[in-house]
Amino acid sequence: MLKTVIIDDDYVSRMVLREMLEKFLDNIEILGEAATVAEGVKLIEDTDPELVLLDISMPDGTGFDLLDKLKTINFKLIFITAYSEYAIKAFKYSAFDYIVKPLNVDELTKAIMRIPLIKKVDSKVRVKTLKENLQAPDDGAAKTVALPEINGFAIVNVEDIVRCEGKRNYTRIILKSAPEKVVSRTLLEFEHLLAPLGFVRIHRSHLVNIMNVVRYLKSDGGMVELKTGELLKVSPKHKENLLNKLLFNKL
Repeated sequence: MLKTVIIDDDYVSRMVLREMLEKFLDNIEILGEAATVAEGVKLIEDTDPELVLLDISMPDGTGFDLLDKLKTINFKLIFITAYSEYAIKAFKYSAFDYIVKPLNVDELTKAIMRIPLIKKVDSKVRVKTLKENLQAPDDGAAKTVALPEINGFAIVNVEDIVRCEGKRNYTRIILKSAPEKVVSRTLLEFEHLLAPLGFVRIHRSHLVNIMNVVRYLKSDGGMVELKTGELLKVSPKHKENLLNKLLFNKL
């Protein structure tokens, strides 16, 4: 049984969430509920949960304030949020899981099923990253992204990513001035995450930061040269989209 606490200032939301968990999931043990930051801190310290379902906005502060008040953070975390579509991207950039209000059984079930893949919140750097990305403008321009590693997460600036290279279920992240990262996520996942931030797919194996492309070459069916000096092939499928992005970027 996964020992769980619910922290949300909305009584109805707490009741709906509790009923959903008790009715549809048999691996959850609810240890208690809280409606404020102060109550949430005490509840967590008293019960030592394995999972915290945490609302962001509460009367006496935010979910982030609650996390800041804890001496140790040794649990898995799923945020409860009513934020808009652009803000949902911030959770993805920061590698946090979330469920959206109004609560939905299917989305809740999926989030609970992903729990084995969730890292414990062992570093407040990730929380800081999420706060920064939530404060980004409505165009979704995140400053940083959290990349899962064996022992936690690496936080990198989006502008420092030169390109991403897919290798089956893994992706190599090539950075400007740091060793590359190998992440157990597909290139398609990174395309969905980074395309709104100026990244473009040029090949089934390559996603590039458009700001790092210095020229397009017609030779060999199409190539791009990056600021790193690398030459990458452009597939016919992605050629038109790349040229449109390059043209738009120069205007």
